[in-house]
Amino acid sequence: MMIKTPLLLRFCFALTALLLMAGCRGDGPARDGKHITLWHAFNQAETLVFREIINDFQNDYEARTGESLYVELTYVSYDDMFTKLRTAAMAHITPDIAFLDSIKVTDLAFGQGAIPINSLDGFKERYGTIEDARQHFVGASYDSGVVNRLGDIQLYALPVQTTTVALFWNREMFRERASQLREAGLNPSRAPTDWDEMIAYGRVLTQPERGIFGYGMHGSMWFNFPVFNMYGLDFVEYQEDGSARAVVNTPRGKAAFDRILSIVNSGMEGGAWRRGQMNPDQGFLNRRYAMMLTGPWNVENFRNAGLEFDIALIPGPTEQEIEELGLADRIDPDADLGPNPFTSSNMGGQSGVIMRNCVDPELALELIEYFTSEPIQRRWASSLGQIPVRLAAWEDLDTSRYPYMPIFMEQLKTARRIPQIPLYETLESEIFNPEIDLLLQGSQTSTQMLERMEREMDAKIFSRMNRAVESMRGQ
Repeated sequence: MMIKTPLLLRFCFALTALLLMAGCRGDGPARDGKHITLWHAFNQAETLVFREIINDFQNDYEARTGESLYVELTYVSYDDMFTKLRTAAMAHITPDIAFLDSIKVTDLAFGQGAIPINSLDGFKERYGTIEDARQHFVGASYDSGVVNRLGDIQLYALPVQTTTVALFWNREMFRERASQLREAGLNPSRAPTDWDEMIAYGRVLTQPERGIFGYGMHGSMWFNFPVFNMYGLDFVEYQEDGSARAVVNTPRGKAAFDRILSIVNSGMEGGAWRRGQMNPDQGFLNRRYAMMLTGPWNVENFRNAGLEFDIALIPGPTEQEIEELGLADRIDPDADLGPNPFTSSNMGGQSGVIMRNCVDPELALELIEYFTSEPIQRRWASSLGQIPVRLAAWEDLDTSRYPYMPIFMEQLKTARRIPQIPLYETLESEIFNPEIDLLLQGSQTSTQMLERMEREMDAKIFSRMNRAVESMRGQ
């Protein structure tokens, strides 16, 4: 139901996605048969495979229905997709389908730019409920499409591409300090498994006189979500009516930021988090950092540079932290979470949304379903070395050409979605970035940071949303 109260309109306008409500489908080229438009952000190699898959979908559709189909593909850069969707809405040329950054789904849903996929007959026939459908996909990726909009929980997207980060470590640098690591009671042939051990490894590996440090830490919010997730920091709590509040000033929140602070103050981190400093990718490439967090996109770059490196699960909380923070309560005892269920990571990638103005949503869903089907996801993985979004494609997947894939797949089992927060860019740029800088520079404590973040999140994001929810009551 579209709510037209002034408060809600102002809130949605602040999200900028509201403009999508004004869009209507572009006419496109004149062709016989059905015509559907799709915007994507795949890179060049991905696009070549994607075009082949879409061509097969067109042929399959025509063979099944006897009706011709043309899928018009348009590339839009990953970072520009949401902005261009907004601009296109103003010009009345939004596509039928958009594959966009999964973080943006929440804003798109709040602005009513996308339709709830679970409302479509095709979805109900295939899956039944939102909860049943989740069993078929990578959990963290699927969850990014589930949005509580004003108390109404709907599925606004299906995952079409997934990725995550894990721990990269330089085997050669570990080997060069093997005797020192053994003297410290550490095994030079493996990566650390918890954060205390990580600091212990890092201190031995650090040689400041040579410009070498055990670890290079990203300063961006997205790269810090592995710590937030494993320490149980949820950021937001939604009520049944759709109102929300910030929940960062908690024991788990303090533990997460204290852990980040302990890494920076340990002496083993090379200052990579500072604005304008050498980023972790470059530092790892130059053998300045022995360890870092990054994703599959850097594997070939590091290989081509001749680095002798390996990939491991991100270190988890210590046993003491697990007990004190009650982190075992967050673990599903029946889930297959691998050797370290307390590790966690973030989730990146693209989600497929069906735009509000789509002329044939059932056909649009059929296309997304085709692309995310088991055989196509196996083909996607074998062609590009990317992780299938559909779990059935994980079974007996041939990863011999991409030996790094299994560890990222293992890491994804414990990864979590980015929290469902509208105006995420406001959270990162106006709240998190300045506050984390003050914390890591020693200008405030973690408690002070959490108090300030919670106030700012409620003032700049949730209070505006809650006023809109309140105005709906009694209507």
